[in-house]
Amino acid sequence: MSSSELGVAVVGAGADHWSGTAHIPAITALDGLRLRRVVTSTPESAALAAERWQVEATHELDRVLDDPAVDIIAVTVRVPRHAEIVEAAITAGKHVYCEWPLAVDVPQAAKLTALSASRPGRVHVTGLQGRFSPHLRTAAQALAAGRIGRPLTANLRVYLPLGLLPRPAHRAHLRHRSVAANVLSIHAGHTLDMLGTVLGPARVSAARMWSAVPEFLVDTGERLPRDSPDNVAALLNYAGVVVVAQFSHTGPNESFELEILGTEGLMRLSSTSQPQFGQLTLEVTPLGSRDRDVLQPRGDLPYASPLPANHPGHNVASAYAALADAIRTGHALTPLPDFNVAVQLHELLAVITAEALTAP
Repeated sequence: MSSSELGVAVVGAGADHWSGTAHIPAITALDGLRLRRVVTSTPESAALAAERWQVEATHELDRVLDDPAVDIIAVTVRVPRHAEIVEAAITAGKHVYCEWPLAVDVPQAAKLTALSASRPGRVHVTGLQGRFSPHLRTAAQALAAGRIGRPLTANLRVYLPLGLLPRPAHRAHLRHRSVAANVLSIHAGHTLDMLGTVLGPARVSAARMWSAVPEFLVDTGERLPRDSPDNVAALLNYAGVVVVAQFSHTGPNESFELEILGTEGLMRLSSTSQPQFGQLTLEVTPLGSRDRDVLQPRGDLPYASPLPANHPGHNVASAYAALADAIRTGHALTPLPDFNVAVQLHELLAVITAEALTAP
């Protein structure tokens, strides 16, 4: 490894895993980063990971925490294990990229944020990669430039069929609310962070959260009881811009749509997949017109992804590029989703939960 390269260890590198879908392709595609090690749960899975990725693999976290060639620890395991691994990595003096959600609740996230603040020479970020979408960043700039005038109201919708289709048996743990990986924490979390980069901080006016399908269907044919929500609806206020938001695991297919209505037109972001993955479409319809102008991403945006636009790791690569820049220079050209950002998002989701639980 050259002295200019930053070594990365990915914790949670099983074969059927988000790390293999997005993180490892992003790391290996970027100049200046080198995948040094992967960490799995067992010696057997470590051997398989080493063969697949052609890199050193271990099931012992201390092996990477003690490795001076590892600069960045990427935490991609299940959410309940995030806190212990992130705490160990920060204590070991490593930079950290932790998948979203950062923690299972606000107090746990706040504790990690305080620990992060005690290591000012290290960079710790959360995997809210959607904010690096070139279409989203172009939309934010166009909105700030007055392309649709003054924003008035907005409608946000994220549909996925995850609550209706059979899922792999090893994903059955997602049916438990305590796992903190459901429609609110994952899909609303990612999307509301993206919306916040466009409209700013949100205030919750009303919310509802429920399970429309109280069973979790797995590919073995079993129907398992679930207590995690599969639908969320919220009324949000962004400094006077009222947003009606719906997040559903009982949609007919994957789709995303954000429409922002302004005094001079309508801006629309849409996708046929989860919005944080990338490949969005950005359109503007001027006031009084039926013709939509398709806006392409600006070509001067920092941290352009080396991965194709349709790759699930497209935005993840941009997030890693920004992290590497911050490590090398002490700052990034695009605001990073650091642990303070994560706590604020955890707090917003907690307010939505409380409002939903106390609603008549």
